[in-house]
Amino acid sequence: MFGWLRAVVHYFTSSISKKIIIPYAVLTVILAAMGIFIVTRLVANSFEDRLKNQLLEAGRVVSDEVVNRERFRLEIERAVVNTVGVPEAVVERDVKTLESLIFPIIANSKGIDSIVIVDTQSRELIRFQRDQDGYVVTTPDYGLDYTQWLTIQQVMTNPDGPKEAQLATDPATGKAIVYTIGPIVNADGVIGAALVGTHLDKEVQILQNLALAQLVLFDDTGQVIASTFGLTEAENREVFSVFTPERYQKVVSTSEDVTLLDEVEVSDSQTSSNANVTIRGRNYRLAYAPFILRGRVYGVFAVALATNFITETAGQSRLALIAIFTVAGLLVFGVGYTISRLISQPILQLARTARSIAAGDLEQQTGVKGDDEVGVLAGTFDAMTAELRHLLKLREEEASKLNAILNSIADGVIVQDLNGESIIENPAAKKILDRVTAKYARIALKAGNKTIKQFEGDVDASLLLKSFTGLRSEEPDRVEVDQQVLSTSSAQVVTPEGKQLGHVVVLRDITREVESERLKDGFITSISHELKTPLTAIKGYNSLLKMMMEMKPPEGQIGERQLSIVNTMDKELTDLDNLIQAMLDLSQIDAGELGVDREPLDLLALIDEEIQKWSIKLEERDLKLITHLPNEPVWVAGDHNRLARVLHNLIKNAHDYTLPGGDVEVMVTRKNGKAQVHIRDTGVGITSEDQRFLYTRFFRAIHDESTYEVSGAGLGLYTSKAIVEAHDGEMWMKSEVNQGSTFSFALPVIEPDSEEMDKSEIASN
Repeated sequence: MFGWLRAVVHYFTSSISKKIIIPYAVLTVILAAMGIFIVTRLVANSFEDRLKNQLLEAGRVVSDEVVNRERFRLEIERAVVNTVGVPEAVVERDVKTLESLIFPIIANSKGIDSIVIVDTQSRELIRFQRDQDGYVVTTPDYGLDYTQWLTIQQVMTNPDGPKEAQLATDPATGKAIVYTIGPIVNADGVIGAALVGTHLDKEVQILQNLALAQLVLFDDTGQVIASTFGLTEAENREVFSVFTPERYQKVVSTSEDVTLLDEVEVSDSQTSSNANVTIRGRNYRLAYAPFILRGRVYGVFAVALATNFITETAGQSRLALIAIFTVAGLLVFGVGYTISRLISQPILQLARTARSIAAGDLEQQTGVKGDDEVGVLAGTFDAMTAELRHLLKLREEEASKLNAILNSIADGVIVQDLNGESIIENPAAKKILDRVTAKYARIALKAGNKTIKQFEGDVDASLLLKSFTGLRSEEPDRVEVDQQVLSTSSAQVVTPEGKQLGHVVVLRDITREVESERLKDGFITSISHELKTPLTAIKGYNSLLKMMMEMKPPEGQIGERQLSIVNTMDKELTDLDNLIQAMLDLSQIDAGELGVDREPLDLLALIDEEIQKWSIKLEERDLKLITHLPNEPVWVAGDHNRLARVLHNLIKNAHDYTLPGGDVEVMVTRKNGKAQVHIRDTGVGITSEDQRFLYTRFFRAIHDESTYEVSGAGLGLYTSKAIVEAHDGEMWMKSEVNQGSTFSFALPVIEPDSEEMDKSEIASN
């Protein structure tokens, strides 16, 4: 569906010259369009500001002229009521006298259309009316009733108050008229009133001529009262529908003399609409002001100015700018195209050379010369190509050496990617894997004596190799295939930047070493059993002899010497028995058959027993024993003898490797449902290099020369860790040289009243 679009995109991005010139041209067009838009907007905004200023000025002119017109009518009204004889003629209802006195006044006042004299009953005595041709017509005793005009009543009831004005429909002509009303008084008081008026359409026409703008007068319902546009009533409703009662109230309530509203609310339920109006194809902008007569608002007038000249001027400016920017854009496009060709030709040559080099032709040269950036790039590219030829030659030599080394190694070497797939296998690895997977076999991956994963039957070599890198927490250290045993080791291949590329797996056939190890373990087990039998008898007889001598102590120096020999023999026999028991435990651990007889055990009581055994020895060595034990028992499911051996080994190490004057601290805490035992000393400590081998059998760390006399087989920590783990616990340590060591182990805690206290259940575990 979008194939044509992809084709167009590919065409415009197929060469560097197009990539340069197309964005260049698009940017030019965008800048031109932005320039046209900004300039025309500036022109339009300038004319818009001028229009608004003219509207405001016209509105002020109209407002001022309304006041002047009211002042003019007030002067005529004063001339009427102050003319000598007028009050008397009104009292006597002498129409002829009134006609002779007032006619000259209206005849000489071209801006006045009507003068009406009413009596105290608000009934008309005489009317002076200017007709369409400008002649004054007198109508005596017209008899019209003005009692509904409250302004007349106010003037006659308050003659000393201000004059009043009235915008109303003239009863005689039916036209809208503006009257200024004043009282006629004599010595007896108010005897009538004089109304001096101008027709509203004439008033509006006069205001238009002064303001040089069209005028529209609205009442409080938004209806047009008068207008200089000459529209029909229906046209007025349609054109000026934007002027609503809400808008009327907004204009009247504002503190501004003239109000400009570009957006108006049509009604509460409708959205806002533009305040401009269109009349006979021309757009008008409106400004509004209250129509005030004698301090009273009688409506709102709108001053309207045409806005077409703004649109026309902006359009003309836009056309001129389009022409200018089009010519400039074409010129810029041509210059850009030429420059792009000058830039792209050397780069295209570089691209062709690069493709040839990528295809394997390292003898290619760019042939581009120059001192500019492209020339420097081409020269650098040629130098890089030469260096690449040199490095490739060195790489081939190194690869040959590496292949020769791998092929000559007797151990199997396998390089894997991150997914465990083999990338490189030397011949020894292939031979080992073929031998392992060639027949129906049982293959077991082991870490120490713990089987991590096993395969049975025909096994694919790739599946076996993936298992080496798939194990994250425990890496296998050997693979057992029937009677054959392979040693395995795996390491990550990491770049100098720290990025992992894969793994290297090394396989070695250690069947003979394992068989030799098994023979040695069997020999140790056999010898331990053989030594255990006579040692038990010797230890029993020595204990009996010690008990007899304690019951009847020998006398004299020879007797004390004999007792000392018996005690020394008892200590040495105990140490020998512990060593033999450790050798037996070692054989059970290596065979994976270390058994524990679990029963409910108060760990604090066990610790207290062991502390009692060591308290005298610690005191003899001038070591201070510190204990931090809970007040309540801590119950665990454990083997009393084996856990006692763990405590014995840890306290013995603290005793042997702490110099006189030091401290040995035993502390028990509870955390995460486990009891933690910490045995801390201030002894010689253990180096970081030796710490990782501490739990290896027969390993003894190298210490300060002051502890060289300490003897041992290097089995205490190895067997202790195995015993703790057999109890579902864990063991750890931390140490600093000359600062001391802390050995800790944790065992699961049981509740005294729980089912875990059931011996039968514990035995079954």
